[in-house]
This record gives sequence, structure tokens and C-alpha cells, in this order.
Amino acid sequence: MARFRERWCFVGVVMLIFICITTYLATNAEFDTDIDLSPPRSVHGPVYPWDKHYRGPKADYEAESPPKEKGVEVKGAKEDEPNHLQNAEDKKEPQDIMNQQAAIQRKRHQILEDACKKYPELSKGAINGDTQRHILVNEKQKLLYCFIPKVGCSNWKRVLMTLIGKSNKPLAEITSEEAHYKHGMRRLQAYKPAEQQQMLSTYKKFMYARNPFVRILSAYKNKYGDVVMYRKETYFHQFAKKMIKKYRENPSQRALETGENATWTEFVKYLTDPVKNYFDDHWEEMYKLCSPCKIKYDYLGQLETIITDAQYMLQKLNLSHIVQFPSQKTSHPTNSTNSYENSFSELTIGQLKSLWKIYEKDFELFGYPKPDFLPSTS
Repeated sequence: MARFRERWCFVGVVMLIFICITTYLATNAEFDTDIDLSPPRSVHGPVYPWDKHYRGPKADYEAESPPKEKGVEVKGAKEDEPNHLQNAEDKKEPQDIMNQQAAIQRKRHQILEDACKKYPELSKGAINGDTQRHILVNEKQKLLYCFIPKVGCSNWKRVLMTLIGKSNKPLAEITSEEAHYKHGMRRLQAYKPAEQQQMLSTYKKFMYARNPFVRILSAYKNKYGDVVMYRKETYFHQFAKKMIKKYRENPSQRALETGENATWTEFVKYLTDPVKNYFDDHWEEMYKLCSPCKIKYDYLGQLETIITDAQYMLQKLNLSHIVQFPSQKTSHPTNSTNSYENSFSELTIGQLKSLWKIYEKDFELFGYPKPDFLPSTS
């Protein structure tokens, strides 16, 4: 037992000596190189203008500036004015575009004003029910939009849905059904007369037009030229059946029953029949739908230049930071220049004259030139 205690006492003395030596070395010994205990330098480079959202530590690069050559003064851009000349150019271009668009708007308004004077009857009376039904009210941004079918109205409804907060989805993901039937906006006709007048007086108003002949061709192709689409929209069957029954020689029983494959010339005969047929909104004259001689629209757009027109309007209304009009890459045009020329070359001179008589006011009010294929005396 005594030997066991002696052994453990010896072990304890050795451990005590080891602890003392270790403590001395850790606190008093000197090393060849000093240990830098300051925080490590950031590994991040300089924060460039395109990294403006970066909020990490910024390294100090003053000591690493390139040396100046003898006799040459190294000048850099001022810190608050980087790339001064480039910035001036960048600012100039958007401003030039805005000025150009403003001039285009003035010209369109002047053309419309002159045409309204030529047809004074278009300025008389109250706003008709069709127009009240076609004006969508955006109370949040105080906007009135008179939509015309086949003139880019689906995309404008998507834009307005985003503005009022009805949809948080990307515009491309908003379906046509949602845009047309679930946009969340009331029509002007839903308001009391005093409310309508107040909105027409104080809200910003806009509408879009399109080459009238191209529009009716687009309407035909969309509603009757595509059998798959035709079968989905049963509302338009009634007109097709009437076209085939009245204007086709020896129609088949199936054609009479379904109205499928109504031709372009049959559609034109329907439009130009001396016995006036019913005009749906898709081929109704644009001026009848939006009453531009009675309502002073702040912005007059055209489908042919809808991207720049929309950008200008959204910028002027300070809404471009909320939404941008969809690019043409996402649009699905239903006709091209070749298709347009080929389709109208199928018509007789009499049919062309009759179409011009119907849509002449649309051409003049919205500044579209008379088509070359029309006789000069028509």
C-alpha cells in the first residue's frame, strides 16, 4: 500500500512540472514572426455600379492605385460622375425617344381632331352604350381603357390586372380567359351617370387602333379560319351558319349545321351585304366602339407600334416600374403582309369599295392611309 502511494506521488510531481513548463512557454516565449490578430482583409473586390445591391464589406484599394507616370497626370472620373460622357448619352437617348413619342401623340390627336370636324355628327349626342361597355375602369391608378377586340386588348388587360393587384403572375402566365373574364375591373356602364362624368373628366384615358382592313382579316382568321378555335367559341357559330346559308352555292348539310370552314369571301359578303347584318365587336367599326370624337383620349395608340406607344404611356404615368408591356416575342399575330395582300386580292372591286365605305371613317380618324389596291375614285 505504501509503495502504491509513492508511485502516484511521483506521477503527480511529474505532471505538475509539465504544466508549469507549458504555461511558461505559452506566455513568455518569443517567435520569429509576429502574429497578426487583426480581422482578415475582405476578399471582395471593389463595388462596381452594377453591384449596387451588394451590401458586403468593401476592400480598401487606395494603396493599390497604379503609379503615376512622370509628366503625366492620371485623371479619373469624379466619384459622383462616373463615365460622364456615357451617362450624358444614356440620358439623351431615352429623352429623345420620349420627345419623339410626344410628337407622334400630338400628330395623332391633330389627325383625329381634323377628321372629327369633317364628320361633325360623330361629336353629337351622348356616349353610346357600346362605348360605355368597352371602357374598363382602373380606380387604383385612375385610368380608363377603351378596349377594341383584335387590337392588342388581351395584353393590355393583363397589364391592368397587374396594376390593380388582381394578378401577381408573370404576364405571359395570365391566360386569355383570365384576361377577358377575370380581370377584376368594372365597365364604365356599371357606374352612375355622375360617376361616369367625373371619371371621364379626371381619369387618364387611352385607346388603341389598328389598320381597319388588317383588323377584320385578323378577326376572320381567328374566329373562322382556325377550325379548332372555331369549335371552342360556339358564340360565333351563328354568324358562320348564316354566311354559308346565304352566300354559298349548294352548301352541304354538314356545313349548314356546323358553320365550319366559312370562307374569307363569304365573310366579306356578310360584312358588305346591303341588308345590314349584325356586326359583332370583333368587326364593328372602331370609332363606334370608343367614340373618339366625344371622348378626349389622353393617349392614342396603334397596334403597329404598340411596344413604343405603351412604354411611352407607362413612363409618362410613372407606372413603368410596376409593369412593362409584353414584348412582341410573346404575341401571336394572325396575319402577315403577304397574307393580307393575298386575301384582299381575292375580292372584287365592288367588294373592296363596299368595305372602304364601311371602314373609311376608321381609316381617317386614326390616321391610316388608304390602301393602294383600292380604286382612286372609291
